Order: sequence, then C-alpha cells, then structure tokens
Amino acid sequence: MRLEVVMSYRAPVKDLMFYVFGSYLKSEIKDDVQTSATAYAETAGKREAGAPTYTFGGRIQGTLGPVDLGLQVKRTGERYVNDINTVKLPGYTLVDLDARFSLEKWGLKKTFFQLNVTNLFDKVYIGYSGTGLTSTATTAYLGSPRAISGSMVVAF
Repeated sequence: MRLEVVMSYRAPVKDLMFYVFGSYLKSEIKDDVQTSATAYAETAGKREAGAPTYTFGGRIQGTLGPVDLGLQVKRTGERYVNDINTVKLPGYTLVDLDARFSLEKWGLKKTFFQLNVTNLFDKVYIGYSGTGLTSTATTAYLGSPRAISGSMVVAF
C-alpha cells in the first residue's frame, strides 16, 4: 500500500507560498523465498529492501522586491539493505536553499542571477546501497555533499 499527500498553499500575502508533501509505503513480502531445492530465505512478513517507510518535507518560498528566496526540507526514513531485514540504513534529512535576483530593474526583463545551495548543512548520508535477498551491502554510495551553484538566466 502506498499513500501520497501533496498540498500547496498560497498565503494571503501575495508573494508567499507553502508546499508540503509526504508519502507512506507499507511493503510486506508475502512468502519466504526459495533459495535452493531445500532452503528458504525467511522473508515472509518482512519489508522490501531499499524502500523507505516514509518521506516527507516542505518548501517555503517568498518574494521580497527583486529577490525570490526558497527553503526546502526533505526527510527520508530508514530502509533495509536486504529482504530478510537484518541490515538497516538510517534515515536522513536534507535542507536546500535558493535565491534568485531579478535584473529587470536594469532593463533586463526575464533575466536573473540564481544561487542554489543543496545539502545546506553538509549532512553525511548513504544515498544508495546495493540491495538483495540476503546481502549485507557490499556497495554503498554516500549522498552528495553540500554544493553551491550559481547561474545567470537570460530569456528573450
């Protein structure tokens, strides 16, 4: 069973917006998995590997004159590395920040500078791990560290 909820609300203040999202995933393996002619992996009733139970987050975005500011937060829950549920990866929370400065004041319509900061607090987390029936994850990849990028957008 999977349940997803997404809500967006534009505040009575014209230049302010809130966005909230979340999902819940109930995952249950129905039967034990046969691994040979006489052996079974004990998977019945366990969660599927790699799928977090939940994700949720939100974003707030506002405009102050020529500047648009945004802040978003996303939480990803714990997930198992294998289908027998013996190794669990911790959940993690990431925060991103962005700012955009319009150059319309100087006659450059639809032109702006943008600055993005992903993983604002430089959280160390496992973004992906190999999954399997009984594996203990021989491969894991760290998620992206803090990154700052800037760009200039010109539209005509």
